[in-house]
Parts: sequence; C-alpha cells; structure tokens
Amino acid sequence: MTNKSFTNRTDRRSRLIGLLQSEEYWKTADLREQLGVSQRTLMRELAELREAGYPVESDRGRGGGIRLSGRWGIDRLNLTHREVIELILALAIMENLHSPLLTGNLKHIKQKLFQAFPQKQRHVVSDIRKRIMVGNNAAANIATHYGAPAPDMSEEIAEAFLGRHLLEIDYQAESSDMTRRVIEIHYVLLNWPIWYIIAWDHLRDATRVFRIDRIKRAGIVKGHFRPRPKDTFATIYAPFFKTI
Repeated sequence: MTNKSFTNRTDRRSRLIGLLQSEEYWKTADLREQLGVSQRTLMRELAELREAGYPVESDRGRGGGIRLSGRWGIDRLNLTHREVIELILALAIMENLHSPLLTGNLKHIKQKLFQAFPQKQRHVVSDIRKRIMVGNNAAANIATHYGAPAPDMSEEIAEAFLGRHLLEIDYQAESSDMTRRVIEIHYVLLNWPIWYIIAWDHLRDATRVFRIDRIKRAGIVKGHFRPRPKDTFATIYAPFFKTI
C-alpha cells in the first residue's frame, strides 16, 4: 500500500508539473479537476513544489491563477546515479574555488541536487563529497608541466575512487623511475589545475601522494578497501593548503 501510494504521489507530481508548464496560468478549480484531488491536496502539492525550488506563483483576484514564473525548468532530465554524483562534485569544486563571478547560487543548486537522492543514498554522496579536497592553485612553474591523463585511464581512476576498489598503477616519479603499485584512493585533491591522489600505497605500506598526470597505466584489481582515519593522511595533504 505504501509503495502504491508513493507511486501515485510521484505520478501526480509529474502530472502537476506538466500541467503548469503547458499553460501560462491555471485556475485552482481547473487544476483540481485535471488531477482529481481536493483543494487541500493541491495546495500541499504546490507548497512542496515551491520548497523543491520550482518558481510557483499565485495571482489573486479575477483572472488570476497558478503559474510557473517564466516556466523555467528542465522537464524529465534523466541522469544516472554516477552523473548526478559527478555534477554535485563539480559544483562543490567550483564553490571551493571561490570565483567572484556567477557562483552565488552554487550552494543552493548543490542542495537541490543532493535532495534528489533517496534518503538512504544521501550519506554515500555526502561521504564522496568529503573525499574531494581543493587546496591552493598550483605554482606556475609546476602547472606548465602538467598534462591531463587519457580519458580511459581517468575513468579507471574515478571508478576506483567512487567504489573504493584497489587500483594498480604504473607510476613515473619525478626522477623518471617507473614503479608498479597497488593503491587505495582515499582522497583526490585539486591544486588547480593539477589533480593529486592521496592514497595508501601497498608497495611502501605507507601513505603517498601521486600526481595523476604521472600515472602511465591504471587498472582496477580484485579487492576493496575500508576507509582509514583521515588523520592518517594529514601530514601529506597539509602542505597543499599552506598559505603562499
């Protein structure tokens, strides 16, 4: 019964949004008739749409009605779980960069996207957001030698990060020495424009920082890892946040 009721409410919400988008304005009596609901139910649905960020307006007096201001919105935009996570993380990164232009509403947008997840999934998204760090901008002499990794390798790194998979990498050090390692990606850190991995390195049995552009091969291997205390990594990520 509960699942059926939830489905009915979801269908009714979608129908209401579609109706509001289809006409410049609606009289409440016409909306009630279209939806087959009471005045109280209609008012509750409209109030919940406002709370969800829809610009629902009510005009009083003869000729007035209910409308979407400007009828803004994206109807039936279907994003996958992974796509929504990446969008939220992109907004979080932009927010942390403290751009003075066109970022005033990022916090509210991020909150609305976060609310799109079922309650049981929100803690997963929140945990992933906490594992993204944004530090200082990279020094000019370092940034000029940075090159983004290949897209297919970036996908492997992202998958390992999001799913807490073990990742095997071939890593080229600054000295040009190449080593093969299995790592746990606990955090990713951005010093614009350079991405770093804050990891536990099974080869050294210790914490390590890896510059993503120096990873020459990456592949997920069998096994998952459990989160280690954040303090374990504090000494290696702290320098990226020091005031220059």
